[in-house]
Amino acid sequence: MKNKPTTYPSRSLAATLGRFNVTIFIVIVVGILVFCILILNGIMNKPPDINNDSNTSTTKFDQTTINRLNKFKTSSENSSNQVLPSGRINPFSE
Repeated sequence: MKNKPTTYPSRSLAATLGRFNVTIFIVIVVGILVFCILILNGIMNKPPDINNDSNTSTTKFDQTTINRLNKFKTSSENSSNQVLPSGRINPFSE
């Protein structure tokens, strides 16, 4: 009497998964990356909601800070009265 080898579906599936485990892993990782990129692309292409006024914050400066900022010179003013150490030139003055 001849013994027929019995085939178990679970063994053939396990053998297939064992043989192609690296390929299956790479396909799953690439699929997840493509999905994440598509989701992020959709989020970045969505226009911002500018009608929502509850997210706006107001910043208040004290008067001392405002006075200190007003003492600074603008870029159009030339600061020719600066005293530099000997041998140095001011690269920002013309």
